[in-house]
Amino acid sequence: MLRKKIIIPALAVLLLPALTSCNDSSVENAGEDFKVYSIQQLKERATKDNPVKVEFWHSFGHNISQHLDPLIEDFQKEMEDQGIYITVNAKSIGGGYDGLRARVNQGTKTNSIPTMILGYPDHFADYIANDILLPLDDYIGSSDAEIGFTNDEVANDFVPSYWAENQMVSKDGKNIVAGIPFNKSTEVMYYNASVVDPILEANGWLTTDGQWDTPTWDELWTVASTLKEKVANGTCSWKYNADGKTATITAKKSDYPVYIDSEANFFITTARQWSNNKDQAVYTRVDANGNGTVVFDNAVTRQVQAYFMEKAEAGLWNLPAKVNQGYGSNMMVNNEAFISIGSTAGVNNNASTKYEMKVAPIPQKSYEEGVQAVIQQGTNAAILKNNSNNYTRLAAWLLIRYLTSTDITSQFSMKTGYLPVRKSALNSDEFQEFLADANSIFGGDTAKAINSAYSQQSYFYTDPAFQGSSLVRDVVDLMVQTIYCNGATIDSAMQVAYQSLRDYKINVQVIE
Repeated sequence: MLRKKIIIPALAVLLLPALTSCNDSSVENAGEDFKVYSIQQLKERATKDNPVKVEFWHSFGHNISQHLDPLIEDFQKEMEDQGIYITVNAKSIGGGYDGLRARVNQGTKTNSIPTMILGYPDHFADYIANDILLPLDDYIGSSDAEIGFTNDEVANDFVPSYWAENQMVSKDGKNIVAGIPFNKSTEVMYYNASVVDPILEANGWLTTDGQWDTPTWDELWTVASTLKEKVANGTCSWKYNADGKTATITAKKSDYPVYIDSEANFFITTARQWSNNKDQAVYTRVDANGNGTVVFDNAVTRQVQAYFMEKAEAGLWNLPAKVNQGYGSNMMVNNEAFISIGSTAGVNNNASTKYEMKVAPIPQKSYEEGVQAVIQQGTNAAILKNNSNNYTRLAAWLLIRYLTSTDITSQFSMKTGYLPVRKSALNSDEFQEFLADANSIFGGDTAKAINSAYSQQSYFYTDPAFQGSSLVRDVVDLMVQTIYCNGATIDSAMQVAYQSLRDYKINVQVIE
């Protein structure tokens, strides 16, 4: 799942949704001073007649919620078996994760906020600044084995880069654990192999086992150009098998052969790929005190955007918003596009019985020089303190502990396309057997996506979070849309974006 897929017409409407409360319940002793209660204390309080209630907000749609809800029910049943009655009210908040963040920030004014939430580090930076986020260090380090994590879990089992992004600085300058990795993903390239593979084979880009394992942007444009020509002359055809019958389909329309789902990810990732080294600041930078500065108006990003604009003007790729869609998968399954770059969690949306879907890593500028980059994304689970007490907090922590356990993170991954957050899950016999199913032509779609994700693991990057960094992404999303969908020049779009950020009191710097 991507962070947002909302087509926004103007900067003036950023972060101004009509917000209403989703939590009408009052919590006894809400906002009380934090203390780690024991399991026995929770058991005495969380009775059948008076269960402890946990408000849990996320932004999953039905395709993911249908796999999360049964896990929550299993957790409640396990707690009941121990004589602990916990009621989890899981709600999906509309507007994507940026809509969820906005709802929480607005609800802070009236304490209409949940006990537990999923979010990104830059969202957590806002929650820390608003003093509503509960540090999890005391739960993690608890000597009670039923509550805490072992040192080995923290040091060796959670994927290090996932754990590291949750290490943040509190409002009073202390190092804290802000959240626990929950659902992780990256971007991959889905493609209609029935029509793309012959082009790859003709150019010598398929491996002996039929994979496009090191795609570059220049290779992608060659494939896109060939597809565009084939559609134009009516020869973009392939055979597929459905219900035991072989049929031939011909693509009769394709505005663009390639779509890239996330505007901000595209902008930041390609800037990194074109940079001189992985430490070069081409998007934002953060000083030792946690203060952020926006630097994305620079020579590298201008060069990159000029390169991609040339390809977009040639009709080789665009954003789904250009054709009033939210995701490239919409055009893929309608046979109006053949390649879609998006989240591993979108694998099922790209699959079809009308073509063989394959999954490749996202293209890189080069594998021999420069920087290889693909975003590490996905949310973390956190606890908010202002509308919770020490019973609801502990109940929420136990839910987080359960959902991020080896077995459950493995189950969730295999059903959704998200990546497991623990090495023990990835290395388990069950999960390795699941990944081997990617060899199936029409089956194993989720395994295909996860295998491609892990092939890029050494390229994962994240940007340091600071107060306002989530807003920077919003502005970049809109800036990229105005360039590729509304005809704005790169110069004017960047100037408008910088002015918008200045208006929001965010530091900006032009790098010549």
